[in-house]
Amino acid sequence: MSDGFDHIDDLIGKYLSGEATTAERLEVERWTAQSEANTKYFLHLQEIFQKSARARHLQRFDVDAAWRKVHSKMEKPKGRTVSLTPYWSALRVAALLLVTVGVGYFVYQWLSQPIQTLAIDSKGEIVRDTLPDGSLAVLNKNSSIQYAYHPGNKKRTVVLEGEAFFEVKHEETKPFVIEAGDVIIEDIGTTFNVTAFPERETVEVYVETGEVAFYTLKDAGLNLGAGETGIYNKRTQSFARLLKMDTNRLAYKTGIFAFHNADLQTIVDDLNSVYSTKVRLANDQIKSCRLNVSFRNEKIEDIVAIIAETLSLTLTKEGDEYVLDGISCTD
Repeated sequence: MSDGFDHIDDLIGKYLSGEATTAERLEVERWTAQSEANTKYFLHLQEIFQKSARARHLQRFDVDAAWRKVHSKMEKPKGRTVSLTPYWSALRVAALLLVTVGVGYFVYQWLSQPIQTLAIDSKGEIVRDTLPDGSLAVLNKNSSIQYAYHPGNKKRTVVLEGEAFFEVKHEETKPFVIEAGDVIIEDIGTTFNVTAFPERETVEVYVETGEVAFYTLKDAGLNLGAGETGIYNKRTQSFARLLKMDTNRLAYKTGIFAFHNADLQTIVDDLNSVYSTKVRLANDQIKSCRLNVSFRNEKIEDIVAIIAETLSLTLTKEGDEYVLDGISCTD
């Protein structure tokens, strides 16, 4: 075949068994989208794979006979020569083909191994926990993760809603992948923060150390290094790299805030993203008041008292909220 997909069957086998690299996954998806015939062919192989995963019993099998039987039933994409090489790895052959002759030993062994799982929901507080692989996860308020590891495809997967910081225990043969809606963040040995609240228009990734791949199945996205931030816009389905990081993005994890000539509205927003007790400004006139101040693991009542004293504002508590009020700011 002259279009660069001589090994499309091998790539599809890798794709369905979870062994494909990011580049190989994108290549399969581009090929599948090229025509209706390609899509039909891919779905046909996928159906075979899924049926084999549902089987439960062992029995002996002849790979060559199995291949001939399935091969004869496959509907090839018209106008395109597809090389159906019989030299796939034993795992992929078993996973894709053995539905026609029963489940073979390799498929049974792959599917029967236990899956490591862990679900964490932070609700209204910040939660720190160690994942089954030894990685550290720090969840901001109102966030949740679901961790799973399957020895069959050797992939550690985390489904995230909300915001979390990860200190990944890097293992070369066991990729660490975070799924946040349509976005995928793949660890390349690093510590990083992901902000992916479902109601927000963007997904944000900040890399503290190391490197991550930040992409979707339709877009190769960005590779982000230490100190870099990437933004994915859900509406436009586009990626952008930020030149400057909000120094307080990790305050929920570190407990440290550093405000340099920051306006009061920004300060209040950052505090509210971390503390359960909210702070509210009583009027718009004080939103633009500016402040240089740092806080390290301070209680919220002490922080708002310092802000009020520094800016000559009044501080009251209404229910579960602290309210800052005033008509002017002192220099």
